[in-house]
Amino acid sequence: MATVTILHTNDLHSELDQWPSAAALLKQKRKEAEARAEHVLLYDIGDHCDRVHPLTEGLMGRGNTELLNEMRYDAVTIGNNEGITLPKKALESLYENANFDVLVANLFHPDGSRPAWCKPWELYTLPNGYRLAVVGLTIPFYQFYEELGWKVEDPLKEMGGLLPEMKLKADGIICLSHLGLRLDRELAEAFPDISIILGAHTHHVLENGELHHQTWIHQCGRSASHVGEISIKAEQGSPVHVENIHTHEVKGVKGDGETGRHLERLEAEALPQLYHPVAELPEALHVSWYEPSPLTALAAQGLREWCGADAAMFNAGLLLNSLPAGQITRHHLHQICPHPINPAVVKIEGTDLKKIIRLSNEETMIHYRLRGYGFRGKVLGMTAFYGREGFINGDAERLIEDRRIYSLAVPDLFTFSHLYPLMNDLHSKQYFMPEFLRDVLAWKLETTYGKASPVTK
Repeated sequence: MATVTILHTNDLHSELDQWPSAAALLKQKRKEAEARAEHVLLYDIGDHCDRVHPLTEGLMGRGNTELLNEMRYDAVTIGNNEGITLPKKALESLYENANFDVLVANLFHPDGSRPAWCKPWELYTLPNGYRLAVVGLTIPFYQFYEELGWKVEDPLKEMGGLLPEMKLKADGIICLSHLGLRLDRELAEAFPDISIILGAHTHHVLENGELHHQTWIHQCGRSASHVGEISIKAEQGSPVHVENIHTHEVKGVKGDGETGRHLERLEAEALPQLYHPVAELPEALHVSWYEPSPLTALAAQGLREWCGADAAMFNAGLLLNSLPAGQITRHHLHQICPHPINPAVVKIEGTDLKKIIRLSNEETMIHYRLRGYGFRGKVLGMTAFYGREGFINGDAERLIEDRRIYSLAVPDLFTFSHLYPLMNDLHSKQYFMPEFLRDVLAWKLETTYGKASPVTK
């Protein structure tokens, strides 16, 4: 019987300031396990990438792959940040130079074929001959994947189809699951043959793991706050036996120097990719989160025009700073609007649109501190509403007909978050992908002010 140490990470979200400390801890735990003559397996459970960081944005995630290579990961699965914030071609090239397996069992091309860059599961034979099947699953945001040219399937259905072969060929089964804790529990109930589910997506910290029926579930927060360690006993012909589960806090760990230097090299490579000029501003465009401002107004106007909608709403909190006079580059726009948020259009009745405008003007909504749903700002801020005749914030009663159906362009987070239940429940929703809000803002700046000359460095 062999003792094996499993190390795992999840949901880094490109919080790369934390990565050298997480890397140092992973190296330390690997060294300790190898000193005990234990085999070590290292997995990442997705959302390592997040385009909020200029390194990830500039290299379209390829720098994240280099960081995973450096740490000698054995396998990863993808999260929604890899799956639906990267254009299809970028995802297809993300792992070109990976020295690890990419496991995603429920992602396909529209014709039903599997992508060449990933496989549903892999069989690992440990030094003592123990055969370990490792399978990957990602959260199925069906409409978003479809818009990007993918087909994502129900993860439990795919697991059910693959399990007989895995049971036939393997002694034990582990799942890399970017599904979230609720679905992990469903997975454990439906498939007791899975010994361990390494989880992600919902950012839970399960200090000592959770035993759900016969399956252990472990998840380690987000942003490299924690690193997971599981000690297992592996004997041929028997399922995985979990000895203990630990969740190690990363805070206070001295960063690994080699990883820090690697990050510096990657940032130097990434930043020039963002210096593409967008427009030349004759004067600064200011933003205020708490009162009307020209940059928020321009963003709302651009969103309506770009989507071809009757009206648009754009909250000021999406803009983290003003734009200076002079040449504006993609880097400027990434700094002020880093969110992985897409444009969307909903069909809404006039009476409901008026309710949304009134709700957006409430102080509690303006000052609301939102976390999640792709939002990387601090507060929602004041919302600008722009129609074909101009701004409608203070003139909604006159300009909006109660029974008319309007097409309303919005940041996509309003269509699936708790902020505007009326909008969340609408059936007609169209998403524009892979463009982000900053791409729409770039288009509006260029069409309004003219394209800037190339940057000289």
